[in-house]
Amino acid sequence: MPDPIIHYFFVQSPWSFFGFRRAVEIAEKHGVEIMHKPCRAADVWEHGGGVPLAKRPKARQQYRMAELKRWSAHLGIPINLQPKFFPVDETLAARTIIAVQDDGKDASALVETLMGDVWLHERDIAEPQTIRDALIKCDLSAEYLENADLPAIAGIYDANCQAARDHNIFGVPSYVVGSELFWGQDRLDFVDRALS
Repeated sequence: MPDPIIHYFFVQSPWSFFGFRRAVEIAEKHGVEIMHKPCRAADVWEHGGGVPLAKRPKARQQYRMAELKRWSAHLGIPINLQPKFFPVDETLAARTIIAVQDDGKDASALVETLMGDVWLHERDIAEPQTIRDALIKCDLSAEYLENADLPAIAGIYDANCQAARDHNIFGVPSYVVGSELFWGQDRLDFVDRALS
């Protein structure tokens, strides 16, 4: 079996949002599985030396904004540069995604919908109603929202964070193919080549 793409991301990461659809399409092109692994920003930053956006130097914050504008135009993907609900506690959203996966279903549409809620639709993904609406939109049972609080689902979320540390993930999105790590949506061409 060919190696899957292991996709580490934060639901509210704009860079994960920019890369999401292309990563899924690359997996489909090569006939490989893409394994979405939402993980906690705090864990990734602690392991890799990153800091929350608000604590970064002003010059880095300004350059991030310039790059978001450039990539939005380059990819033709619209984005709200200053969404109302960012940063946000994405724990419930991430665990709901995991609950869907734990039931053997593809959570790709749900991930993309929740990312769009943050970056396009000014919706708060910490609110249960936002997640419930996303589930319904994706033809998934609203019961997955209740399952998000199960200890087993919380345990998988913790395991995703440990797997990210084990793979030396220091930022998102990150893609692992076999033994190779690719950091950033701007490295997806290399992911494509690695699978060719």
